[in-house]
Amino acid sequence: MGNMANADLIKLMIPFIAIQAGLIIYCIVNILRRGTQNLNKPIWIIISATGTIGSLLFLIFGRKRWDNND
Repeated sequence: MGNMANADLIKLMIPFIAIQAGLIIYCIVNILRRGTQNLNKPIWIIISATGTIGSLLFLIFGRKRWDNND
């Protein structure tokens, strides 16, 4: 990595940044549309917006699985 330019590093990181942004957006939309299993919506939005770990925590622990009415 010693001779790799900053532009090359940015090009390599773009897919990871896009995946992380997509995951955060998916979680926030899911929170707003379907609700949460525990805690309240604003707290889960803050947790999900913190990054990949927060989004994964929401998907594992906070997501409402399914409703019988759907």
